[in-house]
Amino acid sequence: MTQGKRVPGVPVIGQYPVLPTGCEATALTMLLQWSGVAVSKEEVADALVKEPAPFEQEGKLVGGHPNRAFIGDPYSQESYGVFHKPIAAALETFLPGRADDVTGLSFEELLAIVDSGRPAVVWATIELKEPRKTTTWMDLTGSGEQITWQSPEHCMTLTGYTAEAVIINDPHTARTEHYPRDLFRTRWEQLGRQAVTISPLS
Repeated sequence: MTQGKRVPGVPVIGQYPVLPTGCEATALTMLLQWSGVAVSKEEVADALVKEPAPFEQEGKLVGGHPNRAFIGDPYSQESYGVFHKPIAAALETFLPGRADDVTGLSFEELLAIVDSGRPAVVWATIELKEPRKTTTWMDLTGSGEQITWQSPEHCMTLTGYTAEAVIINDPHTARTEHYPRDLFRTRWEQLGRQAVTISPLS
């Protein structure tokens, strides 16, 4: 692996004020626009499957599952977010056959995606803050699964790296940021090693 790599031509898009909890849709929009799809962050946000934010039912907190859908509404400050599977599904609607959900890979394998000339949507925390468990609720489908949300969950677009840093197009700051490589790796692993990219054209 080289000491550094940067994917050129990835647009920087901010999520505010329109999508206060729409970092995932915004990060995916950067990836899609880079690949040549003319799409807005609002169109991507609208394409996401939605499920209810946690609410009380028979004395218990129940809500949607971030592995199935966006929890709440990305246009609302009071919402949560969404994980890799629904983001890969949304990518597939705009670029059929090209979604590449690489969640679970190693950090070195994540950087190898950049080496191959592709950006990736990645999950960590806002400004790489220490994640803390906030809300816990039961899956509203009655599966019995408990969901525990980690705040401040955040989604960004990885566009490069150096020996010391990862290069991130951050929906939160609307800038290209250089975040400490080791700290980013820790946060990315804490959020489940989630990553979605576009498969190369064969």
